[in-house]
Formats: sequence, structure tokens, C-alpha cells
Amino acid sequence: MHSKEFQTGIELSWNFGTQQNIGMGVIENLDVPIPSLAEQKQIAAFLDWKTGQIDALIARKKELLEKLKEKRLAVITQAVTRGLNPDAPLRDSGISWLGHVPTHWEVLRFGYRTKIQEGQVDPEDASYSEMPLIAPNHIESDTGRVIDVTSAREQAAISGKYLVRKGDVVYSKIRPHLNKCALADFDGLCSADMYPIRTEFELTARFLLYWMLAQPFLDYATESSMRVAMPKLNRETLSAAPLVVPPRNEQLEIVIRILSVTKAIDAMVEKIEAAIACLTEYRTALITAATTGKIDVRGVKIPHSTA
Repeated sequence: MHSKEFQTGIELSWNFGTQQNIGMGVIENLDVPIPSLAEQKQIAAFLDWKTGQIDALIARKKELLEKLKEKRLAVITQAVTRGLNPDAPLRDSGISWLGHVPTHWEVLRFGYRTKIQEGQVDPEDASYSEMPLIAPNHIESDTGRVIDVTSAREQAAISGKYLVRKGDVVYSKIRPHLNKCALADFDGLCSADMYPIRTEFELTARFLLYWMLAQPFLDYATESSMRVAMPKLNRETLSAAPLVVPPRNEQLEIVIRILSVTKAIDAMVEKIEAAIACLTEYRTALITAATTGKIDVRGVKIPHSTA
């Protein structure tokens, strides 16, 4: 049932109704190759052995992925809470979970350097329907990377949306633990489940993005959102969030360093994800080949096999 042939048979018979399903009669009439019982046992033992090896390799690669993601978060957090100078004098931020920050940095409320945009527009209006529309599912967790954006019309959007200006930080206020935050590179719209945030005074948008992706802000947002049934960060709580603000030139240096280091990490992540995809594809191909007789495993000696 894991073979490509069986899955293809299912897909060709899929019922695309209001609820996608496949009837029992369809499954009962799908062709299944039946070798002898002894050969079935040999094929199963062979696949247990080989897929076990593949699964172990995939698991190791997934562990490495998690470590790289942790390193990425640590790099961002270190840069936006301590800066780039390890010898810079520090002072107590006055916030227990933030600890010490460089003496010359400001620590203030989020709302003192940002403006959370208000006022929704109708995405079906001709003035807005062709604008790109970003929603939480278009943003990758923890990275600030926008995966895909299409127009409001293409998404058949009907409820009110916020206007976004190029350079705004868009932040998903629902389920903050998913850490979905990005810098808009377009004028457009965002879901009502997000906040478009505009920086003011000497705060740069990309530094704000990294601060919101860093561990201290993530912890604050996650803990604050858990006070309601549906995890959500309201405007008042966001405005009251702590914010560190280095001098503008230092913000730019920090951003450049983070971009450089995370670019290398992201390249490694991409290679590992590609390798996992290839291994997963190979796993399926191997199962298909063995269960359809495309490879003969009858004479294969299997370690510790009881077949």
C-alpha cells in the first residue's frame, strides 16, 4: 500500500466532492500482485532491513536540521541582545528574561518605536483585488522567509484585510509560538490574522524583524498568548512588549552580520532537505520495485532475518 502503483490507483479513483474520500468498493477492486507466501515474507524482511537503514539516515539528517535551526535562532538572538562587540560594557535591562544588554542601547516599550497599522479594506474591491495578499501560511516559521504570495483575487479573499506598505514588518498574531514574521517587499495586503508594523524614529525594519524572530520576543509572545483559548497576541500586549534599540549604524552592522551567517546556515539546510527528499523518494521506489517484482530479492541474504 506504500508502493507508487497503489497510491497512483488511489489518486486516479479519488472522489473530489465536498469531502475528499475514496469508497471501499474502489479499494476492493484495485489490483494487488500476490507472490507466494514465502516470497512475501522475504520481500517484507528485505524491505524492513533496507527501509530501516534509510529511515535511520533520514532521522540523522533531521536531527542535523534541528541543530542548524537552533544555531540560526541562537545567532539572531545573540546579535540583537548583545551586539557584535564582545567587550562592550553591559547593564541590567531590568527584564529578568532578557538579562544584560550593551550599556548604550535603549530598552523601551515596543509601541514607542513602532506603529501597528489599523483599518481594514475590502479585498474584493477593484482597488485592492489584484494586490498581493500575505497570510500566516505564506511565511516559514523562524526564518522570516516568504514562501509564496498571490493576489487577493487568486486567493478568493472576501473578508477585511490590512494594507501593507513595502518595508513593513508583517507578524502573525495567532499561534505566536510558530514564530511567523516577515519583511514585506511589496505594497499589498495582509490577513486580518496578521499585524502590519511600521518602524518609527531610528529603528530599522530589518532589525525589528530579527528582534521579533529572536528568542526573548518569541518567549514573551508565546507566554502572553497562552492566556486565552486561542493563542493570540493582541495589540495592547504587543505594544507593551520589550524592545531593544541600538544606535542606527549598529543596527545596520548587526543586520549585515546576521544575513551573512544565516545565509550559510540556510544553504546547508537546503542541501539537507534536498537529501531527505531524495532518500524519501528512493524509499518509495524501493518498496514499489520489491512489491511489484521489478527487483528479485529471493536470493538476498538479510541480516538477522527470521523470514
